[in-house]
Amino acid sequence: MNPEVTSIGDINVDIITSKLKDMPQRDSQIILPEIRLSSGGCAANFAKAISKLGTAVRFIGKVGEDVFGDFLRDNLNGVDLRLLTGSKTGITVAITFDDETRSFITYPGSNSELKVRDIDFSLIEGKCLHIASFFLQGLRENTSEIMEYAHDNKMTVSFDTGWDPGGWSNEDTELVKNILHNVDIFFPNIKEGKAITGAKDERSICKELLDLGPEVIGLKLGKMGCYVATKDEGYYIAPFRVKPVDTTGAGDVFDAAFILGYLRSWDLEKTGRFANAAAALSTMGYGTERYPTEGEVRRLLRVESA
Repeated sequence: MNPEVTSIGDINVDIITSKLKDMPQRDSQIILPEIRLSSGGCAANFAKAISKLGTAVRFIGKVGEDVFGDFLRDNLNGVDLRLLTGSKTGITVAITFDDETRSFITYPGSNSELKVRDIDFSLIEGKCLHIASFFLQGLRENTSEIMEYAHDNKMTVSFDTGWDPGGWSNEDTELVKNILHNVDIFFPNIKEGKAITGAKDERSICKELLDLGPEVIGLKLGKMGCYVATKDEGYYIAPFRVKPVDTTGAGDVFDAAFILGYLRSWDLEKTGRFANAAAALSTMGYGTERYPTEGEVRRLLRVESA
């Protein structure tokens, strides 16, 4: 398969709870009506989402030789998987709450063992390279090396740091800022944008980020929608009216749908609306089970504009 997009980064199993009102007290137990098992990891979610949207994609990551690794290989059908072997497959417990907030407990496993020396650069092919979950995989300081290779091969580079479990130390923030000069499209959420720039509102965050090097910012605002910007234009795009079940991975679906629009040379506002609609649809099921097709996204857009 000749991929149009290559995704590199984290892959793990997600154990996803149905909605809780509150966390259980210590030394106590609560009963849930539902717990689901899904493929996860931001880079793998991106690959599955863009594949579901009809784009050929290759994924490069690392898993263990264990039952979870076997599950992921089966679950990510449709993606050209180039999986390296590490110690143990990563696991995330995704806890969802009634107010649509989330908490995560993550064991990175083999993701933290993914190093630049592991990657066969000849496998990085297509029109776009996407790198995600910067803080949960082992590429870190060498991320720019991969991005530079992609640029040398005339690929667009998109990047989604994910949240920093270390709390955005000065060292981590500066490392991200230094990497952003190699990024064409950057996908932070509002909390990440604030942490990186120190700015408080959407327009200021995007302006600060654009000054660091990216050409396009897709700023994810959760249930408030998104704000997309270049140095010449910016658009706030309101949320779509859906009934969310689980928001885990919605940001990764946004990234995938945005890249689809970008590769098709859609204008910025159209691309942002499409990405926002795809992310909204993905929240209507657990994990990756409701990742939408292009046709499903277009139907939601028609309903919203009627």
